[in-house]
Amino acid sequence: MAKKRSKKGRSKKNNLSRRPGGKTNIASKKAASKNLYLIALAIAVFGFLLYANTLGHGYVLDDFSQIKENYVTKQGIDGIPTLWKTNARYGYRPGAGELYRPVPMSMFALEWQAMPDTPALGHFINVLLYALTGAVLFLTLARVMGKYNIVLPLLATLFFMAHPVHVEVVANIKSRDEIVMFLMCILTLNFLWRYLENENIKWAAAACFTYLVALFSKENAVTFLAIFPLFVYFFSDIKLKTLAVSTLPFIVLAGIFIYIRKEVVGAFGNPTDVAVLDNFLAGTENIGTRIASAFLILGKYLWTLVFPHPLGSDFGYNQIPLTGFGDWRVLLSLLAWLGMGLFAVVKFFNKNIWSFVILFFVINFSIFSNLIITIGTSYGDRLLYSASPAFAMALALFLMKINNEKYIENNGQYSFSHIFKNKKLWSVAAVVLILYSAKTFTRNQVWESSYTLYKNDIELSPNSAKLNFHYGLELVKMGKEENNPAKQKEWYGKAKNHFEKATKIYPKYHDAYGQLGLAYYREKNYKKALENYNLALKYRPTFPLVHSNMGIIYFEQGDLEKAKELYHLAVKEDPRMVDALRNLGAVYAMQRNFKEAIKWFKEGLKYDPNNPTLNHYLGSAYSDAGQPEKGKPFLEKARELGN
Repeated sequence: MAKKRSKKGRSKKNNLSRRPGGKTNIASKKAASKNLYLIALAIAVFGFLLYANTLGHGYVLDDFSQIKENYVTKQGIDGIPTLWKTNARYGYRPGAGELYRPVPMSMFALEWQAMPDTPALGHFINVLLYALTGAVLFLTLARVMGKYNIVLPLLATLFFMAHPVHVEVVANIKSRDEIVMFLMCILTLNFLWRYLENENIKWAAAACFTYLVALFSKENAVTFLAIFPLFVYFFSDIKLKTLAVSTLPFIVLAGIFIYIRKEVVGAFGNPTDVAVLDNFLAGTENIGTRIASAFLILGKYLWTLVFPHPLGSDFGYNQIPLTGFGDWRVLLSLLAWLGMGLFAVVKFFNKNIWSFVILFFVINFSIFSNLIITIGTSYGDRLLYSASPAFAMALALFLMKINNEKYIENNGQYSFSHIFKNKKLWSVAAVVLILYSAKTFTRNQVWESSYTLYKNDIELSPNSAKLNFHYGLELVKMGKEENNPAKQKEWYGKAKNHFEKATKIYPKYHDAYGQLGLAYYREKNYKKALENYNLALKYRPTFPLVHSNMGIIYFEQGDLEKAKELYHLAVKEDPRMVDALRNLGAVYAMQRNFKEAIKWFKEGLKYDPNNPTLNHYLGSAYSDAGQPEKGKPFLEKARELGN
C-alpha cells in the first residue's frame, strides 16, 4: 500500500484487510490470537491423525527411483552436492531427466544418513509437514482475509486437510516435493503480508527465503508469482504500483531458479521424450484431438474434487482413450472451465471472492493442464494438491451461503462460541469432514506397499498398460518370497498374464517384453525368452537390462564370449548397472582373467558397496590372482553381510 503522509510528514503503516467501520485487522488483536493458535494446533493434530495409519508403510512408486534405489541419495550427506547438480533420478538411471527437486532430494539423503532404508522416518516427516501445512494455511488465511468471517478460512482449511485427493501426496514419500513447495509458498504469503503491514525488512527477507526453498522443491511454485499479487489485490487496498514493486523480488528469484534449472535439466516446456505410457496425449499429433482429450482430463480433475471416488494411482494409456470434441464429456468440461473463466474475468474488478477462488485454482493448475506444455503425466491426483485450497474455499463459501452464515462480516469476535454458533452449518460441515476422513483413512491403507496399491488399482484401471506391467513386477516379487515351488510358479504365472496384457494394450511396450523374456527364462524356455528379448530390443535398441539378461542365457549355455559381448553392451548403456558389472566380472574370472574380473567387481561395488555377492566375488578373485591379503577384507565383509 502506498504511504500516506501525516501533517508531521511521518508515514503511517499500511492498513491491510481493514474491517468495515475502520476497526483494525485480526493480526492486531492479541486477545483473539490465543484462540486462533489453539485452532491451528487442533487442525495440525487433525491432519496428523488422518494420516497416522501411513507411518508403518513401506516404499511405493517413485520412492524407489528417488530414495531406495538411488545410489546418490544413499550416499547421505556426501551425495547432496550431486543432487543439486543433477536431475532427481540421476542416481537411479543414467541419462537426461526433467525433474529438478534438490530440496526434497537433499532431505531424503539426510534421512538416509540418519536412518538408512527406514521408510517410517520418511512417512513420519511427510505427515508432520502436512500437519504443519494445515496450521500455517489457517493462520495465513485468517490474517490475509481479515475482513471476512473467521469461519471461512477455518472451514476451508478443514476441507483442505480432510480431502482424500491428498492421499497420493502424503502417503507417498517422494511427494515431499509437493508438501514442501506448498508449505513454503503459504509461508511466503504470510511473511509478505506481514511486510506489507509494517514494512519491516525482516519479513521481506523471510518471504524471499521461503519462496526460494519452494522453487527448489518443485517447479510449479512459479505459478505463485501470480497468486501472491492475486491475494494482495483481492484482500487489501494496496495501490497497483506498490503491488508490482512487492512482487518484483519474487520474479527475480524465479528467474534465478529457471536459469539454474535450465543449466541442469533443460528449459521449461521441453520435457525429455514424454512417453505415451506416461501421458497418452503424447500419442497424437492431431491438435484438435489433443486439446479435446486434455479437456476430458480437466473435467475428470473437477469431478474428482467434487466427488473423490474412486481414486487411482494410474489412469494412463489406454484406460482413458483419446477423444474428440464430439464427446459430451469434453463439451461439458469445456463449458465448465470456460464458464468459470468468464465469471472470474467479469467479476475481477469488483473483487468478488468467487472470482478470486476461480483464479487461484486456474492459475495454480494451469501448468498441469497439458494445454500450455505437455507434461510427464496425463493425470495424477497429486497435481491437485496446491490448487485444492481454492476448491476447499469454494465449498466453504457454498455451505455458508446455503446455511445463512455471512462470510463478509467480521465483528472481531473469535471466541469458540461465536465461531461455532451456526449449528446447522457445522452439522453439514461435519458430515462432509466425516465422509472425507473415512475415504482418506481407507485409501491410506491401500498405499501400504506397491503390491497392495497395484492390486487395488488394477481393478479400477484394468486397461492401463503401465499399471498391468507394474502389478506384474509386484507379483514376481511375491513369487520370489515364496518357498513353495508350486505357489511360486502360480505367482509367476499371474505376473506373466499381466505382462502379456500390457503388450496387447500397447504393442510397443519394450519393458513388458523384457519381463516376458525373463518369465520364459524362469520356465527354461530359452527360445521364447530370446524372442521376447529381441522384441524388447526392437522397440528399445539400447536396453541394458535386456542385454544383461540375454547374457545370462548364453552364459548358462557355455557361450562365454557371446555372454561377455552382451554384458559389455549392458555396461556401456548403463555404467552403473550392478548386475551387469558383476556378471561381466564373473565371465572374466571364469576365463582366468582375474585382472579384468577385479576391475569390474570393484566398479560394481562403487554403486552397491554392501552387496554381499560382489564382495565375495571380489575377495575370491583377489585370492585366485595370488593376492589373498587384498581379498581377505572383502571376504570378511561378505560373511558379515550374510553371503
